[in-house]
Amino acid sequence: MMIALHRLPDSLAPLTVPKLRRLLLAQIPSDLADWLDFVALSALVAFQWQLGPLAVASLTLALALPYVVLAPAVGVLVDRADQRMLLVASNVIRAISTAAFVLAPNLVVLLVCVVIKSSADALFTPAKQAAIPLLATRDRLFAANSLSHVINQLTKIVGPALGGILTVFLDLQQIFLVNAGLSLIAALVLFGLPGGLRTDRSGTTKGKFGQEFADGLRHIRRKPVLATAIVAMALGYFLIFLYDGLIALLVKEIGLSSALLGASVASAGAGGVIGALLLGQFFGHRDPIQLMIGSGIFGGLLIALMGHVGRGDIEISAVSFCVLLFATGLASAGFFVPYRVVLQKETPLELLGRVAAVGEGLSAMAMMTAPPLGAALAEYAGISAPYLISGYATAFLACWLIIVRRRIGTKGKDADAN
Repeated sequence: MMIALHRLPDSLAPLTVPKLRRLLLAQIPSDLADWLDFVALSALVAFQWQLGPLAVASLTLALALPYVVLAPAVGVLVDRADQRMLLVASNVIRAISTAAFVLAPNLVVLLVCVVIKSSADALFTPAKQAAIPLLATRDRLFAANSLSHVINQLTKIVGPALGGILTVFLDLQQIFLVNAGLSLIAALVLFGLPGGLRTDRSGTTKGKFGQEFADGLRHIRRKPVLATAIVAMALGYFLIFLYDGLIALLVKEIGLSSALLGASVASAGAGGVIGALLLGQFFGHRDPIQLMIGSGIFGGLLIALMGHVGRGDIEISAVSFCVLLFATGLASAGFFVPYRVVLQKETPLELLGRVAAVGEGLSAMAMMTAPPLGAALAEYAGISAPYLISGYATAFLACWLIIVRRRIGTKGKDADAN
C-alpha cells in the first residue's frame, strides 16, 4: 500500500502524508453530511411542514448568518487553539445539533438548532484551512487544496443525489440521524490527528479578542496580493450566487426536459473535480492570481454564453448544454483553489485563522445578498439576465485583476530596488 501511495501523481501526492491524508479523509463524511442536511431540511420545511417561501428563506439565512456574525471570534479562536481539538469539537457539535433536528416541534426551534449547527460549520472551515499548511509542505499546498476542492465537489454531486434516494427509503428524521452519524465518523477520524496541532505563538503577545482580530485585518491591508484575492473571491461568490439557484428555470426556458436538470448539476460538479485535479497536477508552481485571472475570463464568458442560450440568441443541444456546464465547473476550480493557496502563502500561520475567517465571512455575506437580487433580475428582465450580468461582470473582474496584479508587481520591484 505504501509503495503504491509513493507512486501517485502530483495531484494526489498529499495522500502520501498520513496526517494530511487523515484530514482529507475526514472531510468526506463531514462535507457529505452538509449536503444531506440541506436536502433533508428543505424537504422538512417545504413538504412535511408545508411552509412557504419565507420559511425557506429563513432557513437559508440561519445557515449563512453565523459565518458573518462569528467571523471575528472564530478567527481568533482558530489562531489560539489546537486545530485537532477545534476540528473534533466542531463535528461533535454538528452531530448533536443535527440529531436535535429530530426533536424540533416547529420552525423556531429548528432554526435555533440550524444556527448552532451552522456555527460549528463556521468553525470547521477556517480550522481546516489553518491545519492544511501545518500538515503539508509549502510546495504541496496547491495539490492539498486541490484535493480538498475535489472532495467538496464530489460530495456536492453525491450528497443531493443520495439525499433524494434516502428520502424514498427513510423518514426525514432518520436522515437527520444518518447525518449526525456522519459527523461523528468525521470526529473519530480527526481524533487521530496529532495533538498540539497549532502554530508557535511564543513570539506574539496575547491580547483581547477584538485586538487580535484587528491584527488580522491589518495584515490583510499590508498584503496587496492577499487583499486583492479576498475582495475578488467575495465579488466572485456574489456573481456566482446571482444565477446559481436558477439553473432549473434556465433548463425550462431553453426547452429541455426536467430530467436534464440532474445531469446539468452533475456536469458542473464533474468539471470542478477534473479542474481541481488538473490544477494539482500541472499548475502547482504557477502564480495563483494569474490562474484566477485566466479562469475568471474563461468562466465568465461561458456563463454569459449560458445567458445568450437562455435568451434564445444561440441554440444548442442537450449534450452541448451539459458540456457547457462541465467547462464552467472546470473554470470555477481555477478560481476557488488558487484563492486558498494565496491565503496560506501570504499569511503567517499564527494569523491564518483570522484571515481565513474574514474571507469566509465576506463570502457568506455575498451568498446571502446575491440570490434575492438574482431572483429579482430574473423576474423583471428574464431568466437570462442574471447569467448575462454575472458572466460579463466576472470577465470584467478578471480584467481588473490583470491591472491590479501588474501594479502590485511593479510596486514589489520598486521596493526591492530601494
